[in-house]
Amino acid sequence: KFANVLKAHGMKKGDRVAVMMPNSWEYAVAYYGIVRLGAISVNLNWRCAPPELEYMLKDSGARFLLMSPEYWEVINSIKNKVPDLEGIYMRGGEVPDGVKSFQDLLDQDPGAKVEADSPVTQDDVAAILYTSGTTGVPKGAMQTHRNLISNACIASRLADGDENDRTLVIAPMFHATGINSQLTAFLNIGGCSVIRPAFLPDDTLKKISEENITFGAGVAAMFVLLMMVPEWNEYDLSSLRYFVFGGSAVPVPLFEQIIEALPDVQFGNVWGLTESTSIVSWNPLKDILRIPDSVGPPAPILEVKVADENGEELPRGDIGELLVKGPSVVKGYWNKPEDTEETFVDGWVHTGDLGSMDEDGYIRVMDRIKDMIISGGENIYCVEVENALLQHPAVLEAAVVGVPDEVMGEAVKAVIFLRPGMTATEEEIIEHSRKYIASYKKPRQVVFTSELLPKNPGGKVIKSMLKEM
Repeated sequence: KFANVLKAHGMKKGDRVAVMMPNSWEYAVAYYGIVRLGAISVNLNWRCAPPELEYMLKDSGARFLLMSPEYWEVINSIKNKVPDLEGIYMRGGEVPDGVKSFQDLLDQDPGAKVEADSPVTQDDVAAILYTSGTTGVPKGAMQTHRNLISNACIASRLADGDENDRTLVIAPMFHATGINSQLTAFLNIGGCSVIRPAFLPDDTLKKISEENITFGAGVAAMFVLLMMVPEWNEYDLSSLRYFVFGGSAVPVPLFEQIIEALPDVQFGNVWGLTESTSIVSWNPLKDILRIPDSVGPPAPILEVKVADENGEELPRGDIGELLVKGPSVVKGYWNKPEDTEETFVDGWVHTGDLGSMDEDGYIRVMDRIKDMIISGGENIYCVEVENALLQHPAVLEAAVVGVPDEVMGEAVKAVIFLRPGMTATEEEIIEHSRKYIASYKKPRQVVFTSELLPKNPGGKVIKSMLKEM
């Protein structure tokens, strides 16, 4: 119905429509209506600052914006700077002057079965998801129809799911996990998606119980927060059979704690990126405990190799850049031919992640290339140091960054969030790390924070903010 309405308003195959809403049924209707017509959905991160949103709207050339009222102040401040924007539609009740009601669109006569002006092919772009853009301006990853279905097949195989499964969508739907690996994947197998606007511990526990949720996805810190809810174990979580972690390394002590609390749940750890539509590899529970520092082997329809700076494959065990190839690797970056040429080479996407692969094909992600610390001429991989810090019983979250050092060039700085009710000193943390890593890798400075570490919507720690703490 919504696809018909868009067509009646002059939208056609290849046109862009931006969506800026919290997780909701309206988001799902908007997204699939846009894709059904053959137009391109531009999924905007509502956490972005006004200049970033202005850039993404201009860069994508979106003709319409579908949004929620809570973002009106931001959009109102930039809408006159976006010349291609023809109309704004808002969900909810009353709308501001010059804005139309999203519900009014749905109340219009849907007309006949919608057909694109020309047939939609698997290589046509379905959605543009902008990368988190830790350096420079955001880049819009062009995800094709083929990419979306390929990733949905990977996700459903990972979950071993069918039409009886029910997932709780709490990852943002502007992010590849929420929209691709949960919502689209569960529609693909005929499963049910229970959509919630955000992650709130009490609400999440309640919905798992009330809605008989069988599958969930999120970052590891989420489970810590769930278990901090008073009397959390009084909720009936017996329906939950599978939960996948992603976005960051999961310390073994935390896995053991979660497994003890929920022995009937299968857990897995996933590595992925927007440029691969979402999932690249996963490590199931049996292998997490055996190879805790691995993110598992590649998904069956994907290839991963470790390459040197010239793109040549390195021997197993060597550290280099992780490259990914397969049907879920995106078409490139919207309006960025030079970035596309640099990142996508002969079908391989250069991930920017440093890692290695063992003889059995199990991948270890060591660091972002740009985050690697060089101290006294030695390469220090952040993940190694962070894994050592996470072995301390008082540490809940830990991340390290390189900071200037007059003698060594760079030194390791650690930012620590302790478990509630527990204490540790800087000296204790530094001495602890020496049990697991070489002395030159240990932190020279430890900062304790009273809040969870800052993260982007994908659950990855924002390293640039740590340097200022």
